[in-house]
Amino acid sequence: MRATTLQKAGPGKDGAHEEGLWAVAWLPGHSQLITGSVDETAKLWSTADDDLKCSHTYTGQALGVVSLDVDPSGRYAVSSSLDSTVRVFGLDEDKSVKHLIERQPTETWGTAFGTVTPDSTQLAVAGGSKGQAFVYKGSGEEPTQELALDLPQAEGSGRKERFVLCVAFSPDRQLLAAGSMDGSVAVWDLAAGGQLLHIGGLKGHHKPVRSLAFTPDSKLLLTACDDMHANLYDVHQGALIDAFSGHESWVLDVAVHPEGAVFATASSDAKVKLWELSSRSLVQTISEHTDQVWSCAFSSDGSRLASVGDDKQVVVYSVA
Repeated sequence: MRATTLQKAGPGKDGAHEEGLWAVAWLPGHSQLITGSVDETAKLWSTADDDLKCSHTYTGQALGVVSLDVDPSGRYAVSSSLDSTVRVFGLDEDKSVKHLIERQPTETWGTAFGTVTPDSTQLAVAGGSKGQAFVYKGSGEEPTQELALDLPQAEGSGRKERFVLCVAFSPDRQLLAAGSMDGSVAVWDLAAGGQLLHIGGLKGHHKPVRSLAFTPDSKLLLTACDDMHANLYDVHQGALIDAFSGHESWVLDVAVHPEGAVFATASSDAKVKLWELSSRSLVQTISEHTDQVWSCAFSSDGSRLASVGDDKQVVVYSVA
């Protein structure tokens, strides 16, 4: 698989963000996506025409949007911002805020949606300085689970804090993974009441883990880290399978194609890279950005890839 640039929106474009972009997520299919920015807004975009078009701007977030996710139904999105609030808001005709979670300063960062039943969702929030991952169900204002990264300090990290940066549900919704500022990676079995799968965590990183992504079969986990590597782990064995190198700076995000054949990484070296899982080799380096690339995401049908960065651009690629 390779990616071909289709659409771009940046400075000078109607509706474009005024500051750098830190997050991107697709609605089901490939006709709409949502972006989050340091300019304190989230924007809904249509990809149906030749040009990207901003169809709605969500305001109310303060100090910048650091994380976004879309629920499997495509009806709601969740954002986390530097004001330590998490907002769930509508994506259809009613675009109002449906659920607001307010925590103490520095107690939120990454977010992720997961399905419990067709009519109920669960939400995970990276707990930042609390050193925990929080799980919320329904519209409750208090977490139903508080999962602590009760792990030995990552050897060689040089850090004492356990600041949780990112969370990810497995596609089968049985597991939750979290990554931390000190390089720690934890995986919990939600079906077993939040039991930690590996007492020592998944080892291999000593610097901040910015992003995590499971493969479609929920058996493997990819991580993006400031050590310039993306690591591949066997989730149930707790083993490091491989470490992918090639970026010249921090790896800020990782996304897995829905078919599981390839994955993408985004980096502060201003590059997006595509990798093949079976051969564990680099397929393509994409150089559409001029500043660090904070986030990348595949559409649910696998036909599109999007990336956003500090150059204030959102770029959409076809994947085939």
